[in-house]
Amino acid sequence: MKRVLALLLFLALALAAERVYVAPDDGVGYLKNLIRSAEREIDLALYLWTRGRLDLAEEMARARRRGVRVRVILDERPGGEGQDPQVLEVLKGAGIEVKFASPLRFANYHIKAMRVDDRLWISSSNWTRSSFERNREYSLVTGRLDWVAEFKKVFEADWQGRALPLDDAKLVWSPERVYSIFRPFWEGNAKRRILGLIESAERDLFIEQNGLTDEDVYNALLEAMDRGVRVRVLGSASARESGYFGRMAARLAEQGAEVRYLEGLKVHAKAMLVDGKVAFLGSQNFTATALTANRELGAVIGEGRAFSRLKVTMERDWAKAAPAAPRPSGAVPWHEAGRYLGQVIQVEGRVLGIKDAGGVYRLVFDPDERFVVVIPKSEAHRFPLKSYVGRVIRVTGQVRAFHGRPEIVAKSPKQIEVVR
Repeated sequence: MKRVLALLLFLALALAAERVYVAPDDGVGYLKNLIRSAEREIDLALYLWTRGRLDLAEEMARARRRGVRVRVILDERPGGEGQDPQVLEVLKGAGIEVKFASPLRFANYHIKAMRVDDRLWISSSNWTRSSFERNREYSLVTGRLDWVAEFKKVFEADWQGRALPLDDAKLVWSPERVYSIFRPFWEGNAKRRILGLIESAERDLFIEQNGLTDEDVYNALLEAMDRGVRVRVLGSASARESGYFGRMAARLAEQGAEVRYLEGLKVHAKAMLVDGKVAFLGSQNFTATALTANRELGAVIGEGRAFSRLKVTMERDWAKAAPAAPRPSGAVPWHEAGRYLGQVIQVEGRVLGIKDAGGVYRLVFDPDERFVVVIPKSEAHRFPLKSYVGRVIRVTGQVRAFHGRPEIVAKSPKQIEVVR
């Protein structure tokens, strides 16, 4: 009985330690503290690590020097380029074991996860400066023993370059595919878990995502709306026109989904709330490659402290975000440009003057500069700048926000038409 009670207490403490961390709000300090807490082992699986986070490489080096075994698996060419040589130099200089994931095993080694002794970090964050300072990212730190053990087993398999059956895994693993022609088994469960969560929704589905292109996910969301589920989709304002997010989001909006775009932060998160009671977070974009070809890791959590932090942050992002506006059929007045952040449109207005702003000129349409056209000085010699003053012009380009003000950057005179 005493052993049972001790085990229950240990499990309760482990679950109580589960916590969601939010970028950029929480910065990188908590992750440094996690590394510093290591006594025996650190296993890190990561897609991208740049010199903007050399501080984390140095923390890993210090852990190794105090006797912790540190192993790192990286994608060899994230985004088509090699890993940062400065990061690799710090790691290898400290005697840290580093391997590149086999390109024959995965399309991309896109996972962001780390085991520190008996705790596990699961995240959407690459180890870059922007991930912790300019992106919306979510990370989970947990002491769930079954999750820690499962990650340890998969990491060891990845380290050795061999496949594992993960059909009944507790965590959400990509890739999901049938592996081996001799003794077939399912490697991964991601697509079924994600589709299952969508199919389980009864009232509300809320997705905050960087990537949204998978047709099976799209169809599952349509079916959810058909049965009366409210579907909300949130992405970056800069992704409004992208094929990686914006096109499918627009298709969903046409079918009745609520779509909004967040300005000021890049939404690199991969999260979903189901009926306000269950959540998914991890490294998986909702794309076919992420769900079926990459190495990825996510987790499903229920109500509790970690869930509450995730839900509150996502709802705040939703409240701050701008509803998706349909593309205008013609030119819009300059004072309405802010409604179309991220979209390529035509804006019309009378130029009151030109301001010299360091490396750029700004065409001003009102004294408060609520909208401006930005012309880089490196390109200014190509523009008849003085001829714009006092005239009504139409400028074509993508509306972006700079310090909260909508603007269009014009690099070619062809973008500006003098109307009258």
